Amino acid sequence: MPASEHRIVVYRPPLPPALSDELVAFWQEIFQTDYQPFRGVLNGEESEYNQDAFYLVQESGRTVGSAHLTLAGSNPELGGLGEVATTSEFRGRGLATALCTRARDDFRQAGGQALFLGTVNPDAARLYHRLGWRKMAGANAMAFISDRRSPEAFLVDYFRDGSNSTVATGSMAARVPMIPLIFVPHDWQLMDANTGLISTRYADQNSCMMLYPRYTALAKDGFGTWFCARSSHGRTVGLASARLDGAGGCQVDGFAHHCYQDIWETLIAAASDWAIARGATSCWIRVSREDEQKIGLCEALGFRPVGDAEPYAIGTRQVPALRLEKTRST
Repeated sequence: MPASEHRIVVYRPPLPPALSDELVAFWQEIFQTDYQPFRGVLNGEESEYNQDAFYLVQESGRTVGSAHLTLAGSNPELGGLGEVATTSEFRGRGLATALCTRARDDFRQAGGQALFLGTVNPDAARLYHRLGWRKMAGANAMAFISDRRSPEAFLVDYFRDGSNSTVATGSMAARVPMIPLIFVPHDWQLMDANTGLISTRYADQNSCMMLYPRYTALAKDGFGTWFCARSSHGRTVGLASARLDGAGGCQVDGFAHHCYQDIWETLIAAASDWAIARGATSCWIRVSREDEQKIGLCEALGFRPVGDAEPYAIGTRQVPALRLEKTRST
């Protein structure tokens, strides 16, 4: 049956429990990834922060194709597309094209400007390109820009306002808005060692909608947290993280868009204050030895070099890292 003859049904959270169970199993089988943590989205736990829509094609009472559109509640100009999947026996019938086209058109009709997705599949990338998505530099991710600007031009304009910003504990509201911030090519190689973020200037970023779970993973057991800097225009312009190391210390880290670099100090202070409030006697940062500017900024905040840290990889190259530490008495 041609894709045009399949009816696309749109579900919004909370989904019926049976459908949630079916989708979790469906995606786990196709993507070989644990989707149990995704149940919160299906159950509507993020409805206060994001607008989610699940586009499904169902045949004989079971799902055979899906796509998931997320609109950022605080930044309705941004969206993310994920869970684009088709069962093996229904591939080649245009279901993915129909599902992505419907989600894209709904996004554009709602006033969306930039719709992000990630893919490492060349065949999928060609499909997305035909539908208007364009590859982002330094990433296995693509962006559909409604007014047909390049993704790079959109990012320049998006962060151009340079307004004041404030720092608060990270929340579900940052799921989509953190994507453009992370995709901007930053000068620092190692942006956040706690979440393994490396600048797209130096290494391809393979995640898109799975970036947010890196931050929530820090906090799920109570031994970590993260912070978000937002401009007065609602842009997410900086991120920071803290993770207790079990030895009396806390690893902190963070980065900010270069137009909002002044907020970096506040981000690191927020992460450090959280650590001290939980009994940490020291905070430390793992920095690339090649990120001389970041080392200098850390030293200006009272962090002192104490030796080598675990190196990290950029492709096949092992990059040496430095540990800078600040004790309560420093």
